Amino acid sequence: MLSDLRLSIVAEMIRDHVSLDGIGRYCQETGVQSSDFVPIEPADFAGRILAVDGSNVSVCGWSVASINLIRSGYVVYLGRKWRRTVITFNDIFFADPAISADQFAPHLGRLGQKDISLSEEDLERLSTYFRELQEYVSLDEAIREASPGDIILYDGSFDVFEPLRAALSNVFARAEEKGVALLAVAKSSSLSWGESISLPFMHHTNQAGSIILPNSPWYLNLKDKKVNRGPAKWGGESYIVRFIGRSDYAFRVDVPSYLAGQIEPVLAGISSCSTSAECPGYPHALFRAHRDIKITENERVSLRMKLKDMLYREGLSPSQISMLMQDYHDILEMRQGI
Repeated sequence: MLSDLRLSIVAEMIRDHVSLDGIGRYCQETGVQSSDFVPIEPADFAGRILAVDGSNVSVCGWSVASINLIRSGYVVYLGRKWRRTVITFNDIFFADPAISADQFAPHLGRLGQKDISLSEEDLERLSTYFRELQEYVSLDEAIREASPGDIILYDGSFDVFEPLRAALSNVFARAEEKGVALLAVAKSSSLSWGESISLPFMHHTNQAGSIILPNSPWYLNLKDKKVNRGPAKWGGESYIVRFIGRSDYAFRVDVPSYLAGQIEPVLAGISSCSTSAECPGYPHALFRAHRDIKITENERVSLRMKLKDMLYREGLSPSQISMLMQDYHDILEMRQGI
């Protein structure tokens, strides 16, 4: 039986990680000063905000390959009003290392990247990489549709692994040429600080901001701060941003280098469009993109049932179909008590 003493120790460790008892140590070890928290003055934004998101679910899989449904697209807002949702990709991806290059090639070529180099450990991430690639294609489509001065938001971070950096860099170049502001907004972050233990930087920065600028939106530039930020090889700057004062949440925001010195009016416009009661403090365009593009559990189940029926008609036995469609852990649970 699990020891309450061990659970109590874990609870204490979580408390020590999450609670911020004053900001003295935080400021000393990270280099963050009170003056680094810059207030945001929300300003009505009359242009369009386009928000990109993607979704990826497993349909079935076996030891060397898997079938995933991948969807990507973007929503278009005029100020605070939704105009339309565009799905740019909605199809099956056959995640097999032996044929992955052929599936990636046409989409990489569209974004100006010749090929993709994958290490052995990357092969487990094939579906994730392909979904990210489709999101970059959606970004490219949104850039094509946007007008100079518009804002394009991406759900996630631009600090990506090596295989797709060239494609993303080309997306940045196209956004700069078009004259649109391109930002990535991440709901979670592995940014950490601390010399003896890894502490959650975004969470603690949010708490510090509540002390320094209570009930106010603000942003903090991570440049020259003592933060463990992972690869950090994408060539832009990262911020922690609270979009509205009454929100309990702050987000990591990645900004390409071409927007250096232009971030304040962009954040002011996003702040004014982050006041919806559905998701206070989060850009509503990203909220709508997530809701409209997400693959639901009902869709996944329906697709699995259709595939089962097709496999049966193709001559596969029920046991072969179960091997593809059912996790053996589920079988063990079904047999419990026999």
